[in-house]
Amino acid sequence: MSQNSISSTIRHVGRSVAGLLLPGCCCLCLNEVVAYRNPKVLCPKCEQERSEAKKCVRCSAVLSHGNALPSEDCPACHHLKLPFEEVTSIGNYDGLLQEAVLFAKSNRGTSAAWDLGQLLTSSLERDADIQPWIVPVPMHWTRRIRRGTDTAAIIASSFARKTGWPYRKLVVCRRPLAKQSELPITARKKNVRNAFNMRGLVPLDRPIVLVDDIMTTGATLVELARVLRKAGAAEIRVAVAARSTPQYLNV
Repeated sequence: MSQNSISSTIRHVGRSVAGLLLPGCCCLCLNEVVAYRNPKVLCPKCEQERSEAKKCVRCSAVLSHGNALPSEDCPACHHLKLPFEEVTSIGNYDGLLQEAVLFAKSNRGTSAAWDLGQLLTSSLERDADIQPWIVPVPMHWTRRIRRGTDTAAIIASSFARKTGWPYRKLVVCRRPLAKQSELPITARKKNVRNAFNMRGLVPLDRPIVLVDDIMTTGATLVELARVLRKAGAAEIRVAVAARSTPQYLNV
């Protein structure tokens, strides 16, 4: 077992123990939270750091140099034609958020995934007049059995509970997929092409919010958006716990 694997295992065990022993701990740094889930899931320190982060208004990449750049100048998305209106995330896939997401993806991480869903809602601007449908990125049933959990579905359920917006499993994964994280970028689009089917009618009078744990290249979300647009969806937003971005965003 590699040193990284050992460190990851130790962190996962630590998060499991913290969840059992502490009255309520921050979903990022594990420090105690006084008003845990009533309504907070972050400690004051993590909340302050998160509130000070500057993000691209289009793709939600966190720009650590502190400048709130217009979308056409963002190095992560200025060259991309995105098939959705906006991307919302808690932050970049690194540091404490990366550890929290990795733990949420494990079969012991249900509580962590729920907290990430609660936290994600505060990153999304809400429109009180129009309630979007919350739609999780679907997982094939064979992978759900192997993993023992469906992280995107838990985050989406938590998100819907917090906002009061309708939760719908509107799309299904029709065949087993290779893990996107293990494929080269050029193969990811082919891996998910024609992998999803509609299982219901698209609402024509309200937006759809696609919810997932991590957005890397966006190939899965782009394919889902293509399927939803073909079915008649007029407005699609994306909400992910973490946004993986190129390292050069941090210079």
